[in-house]
Amino acid sequence: MNDQAEVPSKHADNEDTKTFVFEIFVQPGFLDLELSAVTTVLRTANDVLNSDQFSWQITSDEPGLVSSSSGLMARADPAISDQYLRDCLIVVAGRSSSPQAWLARLRAMQKLQRRVVLLSDAAREYVRAVKNLSDPTTAHWRDVSLLREIGSYPMLTDQLAELNGSVLTCAGHGHTLEAMIGVLADQLGRRECAEIASLLVLDEVRGFSKDQPKGSSYNPNYFEKRLQNSLRLMETNIEQPLRLGNLAKEVGLSTRHLERLFTVYFNTTPAKLYKKIRLKKAHTLVVDTRMPQIEIALSCGFSTAASFSQAYKAQYGETPTQRRKRSG
Repeated sequence: MNDQAEVPSKHADNEDTKTFVFEIFVQPGFLDLELSAVTTVLRTANDVLNSDQFSWQITSDEPGLVSSSSGLMARADPAISDQYLRDCLIVVAGRSSSPQAWLARLRAMQKLQRRVVLLSDAAREYVRAVKNLSDPTTAHWRDVSLLREIGSYPMLTDQLAELNGSVLTCAGHGHTLEAMIGVLADQLGRRECAEIASLLVLDEVRGFSKDQPKGSSYNPNYFEKRLQNSLRLMETNIEQPLRLGNLAKEVGLSTRHLERLFTVYFNTTPAKLYKKIRLKKAHTLVVDTRMPQIEIALSCGFSTAASFSQAYKAQYGETPTQRRKRSG
């Protein structure tokens, strides 16, 4: 994952060079999809320019071999407080890692008015850590939903990316390729950006202001329209679940017909899939927040903590209390 990723000393230390140097800060549990997307765009940009205009260095607060969420390894140099800053800082955080080390580097970069890019998990932690944000911010849609459950963030949006001063918060994940092309647009012309997109087989590079897809129901390639609408209604009515008859009426089907469609396409009933969707949302709140179980239960459509705990154990093999104890 880290072939030729270290920054040659002639690029990192020579202030007269025209090379634009990126620091990619990673933490244990980082998304290898995001790291590979960042380096792929930079390498492709150099190919398009036929020169090494962009270089990068992978750093971490836990240097050495850093393991991703899927077990792939990246070799990282130490990141030392606010020293040895580069032209742009990109943070690919771990979901359960502390943000303090990269937040210190972020603040130092802000003082120098240099660009910082926070991808998915890092964007979420930035929103949680920085109080009274005056400009819009975003994160992955899953985390946007989570943040709205646990606090008040009036400047939080559903867009793919938001620029807050010199800090770009981004949905990350599959959008990372497009986001990096957008970041390089400050250094390149439109033709070069278009050529990079073409080489990466991207028909369209979505602008930062586009809204994120918010769940499986928003992808029209996999479901026929009525099923898509049914799933969307389930995903957007978690706290107060719709009755099956009302759900069927909303999508213009009889209850019996809706049940048949779910059996054919999903091999389950609407009620069982609806419960699974609600439990998936509850699982995120159990793992990533300290919300009381009764609040999680009510926010996910369960009338009591006991009924929620029973349904959770049936789905995940342990109670919410056991899951929290296991994760510390």
